[in-house]
Amino acid sequence: MDTNDQLEQHRARLAALRANYLKGLPQRLERLDYLVRSIPVERTYREDSGELRSRLNIAYQEFHKVAGSAGSVGLHAMSEAAKAVLQILDHWFTDATEEPLSKQGQILDLLSTMGQADDSGSESSDAAPQPESRTIHVVDDNPLTANEMQVWLEEAGFDAQVFMSATVYGDTFEVLPRPDLIIMDINFGDEPNAGPRIIDFLKQKLGTLPPVAFLSIRDDMEARLAALRAGSARYLNKPVTRRELVELAHEYVDKRDASAFRVLMVDDDETTLSVTQAILERAGLEVCAIANPLETLDAARNFNPDLFLLDVLMPEVSGTELAATLRQDRQFDVIPILFLTSDTHPDQKVMGAALGGDDFILKPFDPDYLLTAVMARARRSRRLREVLALRQPG
Repeated sequence: MDTNDQLEQHRARLAALRANYLKGLPQRLERLDYLVRSIPVERTYREDSGELRSRLNIAYQEFHKVAGSAGSVGLHAMSEAAKAVLQILDHWFTDATEEPLSKQGQILDLLSTMGQADDSGSESSDAAPQPESRTIHVVDDNPLTANEMQVWLEEAGFDAQVFMSATVYGDTFEVLPRPDLIIMDINFGDEPNAGPRIIDFLKQKLGTLPPVAFLSIRDDMEARLAALRAGSARYLNKPVTRRELVELAHEYVDKRDASAFRVLMVDDDETTLSVTQAILERAGLEVCAIANPLETLDAARNFNPDLFLLDVLMPEVSGTELAATLRQDRQFDVIPILFLTSDTHPDQKVMGAALGGDDFILKPFDPDYLLTAVMARARRSRRLREVLALRQPG
């Protein structure tokens, strides 16, 4: 099957998920309306009421699901309205300027806008990387070094293109075919950190880039920090050897000889689960999607994942509790855990980190950002486990 057929299948899969979501939307909005109206805000209102806290908690979980799932199928206005509701619910007891009845009214007003589905961003995941592409951009103003790297890469079967000017590369990047890896020198002419500056400029302008490996004759802290702050995947010292360069290319570009990275994803919202699974599988990853968080441990032992992708708010067990449970098993102790959440509360992030999480990705997420985060950590996870396996006796 060629790339165009795969892309059409991917689009059709996402379109079907979106159509199914829209079909069930009236029923979901009706349930949200019921939950909001059932919040006790009458004159006998008491903040220490168990019923009040229970109703607020249920409403929060349902709006949290909508904030993520609506954004994942391109209904961004609906997702933003749901996140605004989360803010009201999250500050229900701390915001003394509004009466409970007024807060309920604000939520109902936001809910009335959520039924107006928009089409923006419904094709956002089409930019997912093409597994068949093997293009590398080499940006270095030393013609001997650049041409030597080009020859080595092409002899290894990669499509290597050379650019002698970092500034010209930055100006023309948008019209070039998207590479799978950028190899960028640190210094250009009299400017000591021109390479990181150009990469940082492109990231601010375009949002996400392919992996970037910096190389330089410099090995000082300033150069390494400049590369790190520009988002470098690797830092190599010149002169770089053929073996180092080809291994770097295989690590970040050529995945045909390696088994796909495995991601175990847990989310009780089946729309978000299915859309995220489609995006990850489109990029060549193997995904085990679990809707019931209580099945996670058994699934993990059978699937042997390189990374866990966990929703935070789920019934019966939260994502943070799930992370803590996984960390109790030495088999999963070194495997990265990423949380998917619509909640931006700092306490939630602190709790997630304390219980073994590695990072948070906010719903609705940018597909490129999700893929970059997942691929980087899955690659590091597999490499670490390979090193640990080699150190095992016998």
